[in-house]
Amino acid sequence: MPESKPSRPSESADSDLEKIGNPAKRASAAEERELQRRKAAKAQEYRPVPVWYKAIMFGLMILGLLWIITFYVASLVGVQIPIPGIGNANIFVGFGIALVGFIMMMGWRD
Repeated sequence: MPESKPSRPSESADSDLEKIGNPAKRASAAEERELQRRKAAKAQEYRPVPVWYKAIMFGLMILGLLWIITFYVASLVGVQIPIPGIGNANIFVGFGIALVGFIMMMGWRD
């Protein structure tokens, strides 16, 4: 009859520690296991994003806003900028650029 495997890895590690007869070796193995658990937990912690990520994120949001403002001000004067051929679609371009910056905010960790 096959043996049932433990449902959690720690149950297997606990049973392995109980098999060690020498108390000093058992304590050493328990400390080593605890150290490995702490290292794994620390590796999973969030790390802050680099400065260039924040600069690009805020830069895209500001660029999108400036794109839309430039289009509106230029249309009041009668000039077709930033992209003359697409007309009112310049608004979508500006929102798209800003949207990329806002989507990047989901990955921002401080």
